[in-house]
Amino acid sequence: MAKYVRIFWPDPKDEDVSRRNTAVAAIQSWITEFKDPQSAIQLASALADGVADGKARDEFASKVEQAIVNAGSAAFVREGHDLEIIVVTLVSALGLVQSERDLPGWTPVDTLAAALWSALSFQPSVLEEPIEVLRQEVLVASRTRTMLIAERSRKRVPVPEIGPLTLPEAQPTGSRASAVYRKATEPLVKALRENAELDREELEFLWWMMEDWSDVLDGRFSDADPLVRAVVAGIDGASKLRRLPASGHRNVVLRGVQPGSPATLTALLTALGNHRETLATSVDADYVRKFAAVFPLLGAITSGDVSTAGVETARDARDWGARALLEGGILQVAKLRGA
Repeated sequence: MAKYVRIFWPDPKDEDVSRRNTAVAAIQSWITEFKDPQSAIQLASALADGVADGKARDEFASKVEQAIVNAGSAAFVREGHDLEIIVVTLVSALGLVQSERDLPGWTPVDTLAAALWSALSFQPSVLEEPIEVLRQEVLVASRTRTMLIAERSRKRVPVPEIGPLTLPEAQPTGSRASAVYRKATEPLVKALRENAELDREELEFLWWMMEDWSDVLDGRFSDADPLVRAVVAGIDGASKLRRLPASGHRNVVLRGVQPGSPATLTALLTALGNHRETLATSVDADYVRKFAAVFPLLGAITSGDVSTAGVETARDARDWGARALLEGGILQVAKLRGA
């Protein structure tokens, strides 16, 4: 916090910084204990909204307030301290996203990073420079982690040998023998399942690429308008994935889409025309609207609402396609992991 505390305190004391560092540690523990992707997506959406308008949301404000109080600032209250709460939460997220990833499988921080990348990259810059600098740091760190995880998560797992079977002669056969066998073969089966899942994802995605056909467009991707093609391909391609999209998936989705055709979100919805309603049926409308900051594009497609911060920015067709893939990938992974 020493680097960022001056955003809300012009002249902080050492003990003030120390207390906020203690609060940051508590908030990070809370985040790492999330049980499902939705909790991380909810936090990212609420935090991005708070950054945009300076108002701390209930989804994290009460937790941060309690962490600050427990850290030794007994007189601290939420009222009038929205900026401080937002900054402390951003710093907590930044520290987690920048940390080394040493746990196998999915972690709440992975989802938080992807959701923050999606939400913060759609927003316009914040006028207050200190907050904007911190926002950019969180954005860059989130993008870096997400891209790294997307690549690493597709490495095949080495298949181990069957472990030792230890069953004393005096021990009766039956359920106990079955339990010993399951324990010995569990690492082998787990590795085979993970590799098979990746194989299946790869085959389905490549087959989709070779077909060059869109049910939404009722025609070939290559025949569609570049802007429409990029967005529809991004959403459709994401539905074939079982992990967050990597750079290779983005390259496939955007193949043949030339730079140019900048459009605002309003112009994009107009370009989609009747295809928007068809696209909307393939997306969980309630879910994306609930976390509109993380899913600004999918939310607009399902509802027609273009009131999210950042809609006035004109984006290239390739940028819209990449965003469609990212948002669709986050939604797909969240659903597969039981959000």
